[in-house]
Amino acid sequence: MPKDSIPELELANVRTRERLTDSVSEIRRRSDVPARTRLAVAKARQRWHRDPTPLVAMGVTAATGLAAIILGARIGRSPAGHLAQPPASSAFTALLPFGARGGLDLDQTRSDRKGRKARSKAAEEALERDPAHKLRNKQRIGIAAVQRQATKNRKKAAKRAKAAARVKG
Repeated sequence: MPKDSIPELELANVRTRERLTDSVSEIRRRSDVPARTRLAVAKARQRWHRDPTPLVAMGVTAATGLAAIILGARIGRSPAGHLAQPPASSAFTALLPFGARGGLDLDQTRSDRKGRKARSKAAEEALERDPAHKLRNKQRIGIAAVQRQATKNRKKAAKRAKAAARVKG
């Protein structure tokens, strides 16, 4: 630098200024969001005209989703769409692994405390007949036993470590 002549320094200065100007214009061009959006939309339209398959797939998916929502709302409003009080034998109850449910007891139809107790008792009895529920309970009991044993072992190990630390130090 000390031996550079004045014209060389001025040339370097001009080039630096030009690079700065170019950088600023590039930043302005990239930050022009509307123009970039227009470009992206134009490219997407070109792709869709070349191969409309993704657009058709999106349309079919949207139409199917809309139909499912409308159909679900209609079924939900119909009395057949509620499984709160299904008939004693239907396609649903025929698929239950522990047989069809009986009709509702008179006590269960009541809306007071006695009705609530009768419904909860009936639900408990249904669970007791369900083989999947029995299996879950059996697994839960086994896991609890293993966890209790692991806790005991952990406590014993902690005591041993504490005693070893006392002896050592």
